[in-house]
Amino acid sequence: MAQVKLREKGQVTIPAELLHEWTATHQVAINDSLEVQLANGVLMFTPSKRPTAKRDIMSFAGIGKGLWGSTPAEIDLTLQELRRSWTR
Repeated sequence: MAQVKLREKGQVTIPAELLHEWTATHQVAINDSLEVQLANGVLMFTPSKRPTAKRDIMSFAGIGKGLWGSTPAEIDLTLQELRRSWTR
């Protein structure tokens, strides 16, 4: 685990190997704006402008295939079980 120093003005330097990995794998570039959150004592940095993928509606076709079963009978059974679990 890398260690950094917290400087007087609240600045830290991200170690080069972590910075290169982060910029290469998470579409973050030098001088990008970042959002900072504190949750349970952990600072989290996320890019302010997250890339939005422009998708055609047909790219979602088949996204739930096999989720409730692979045959009509399995799907019906799964739906019946789900409906029974609902509180009335």
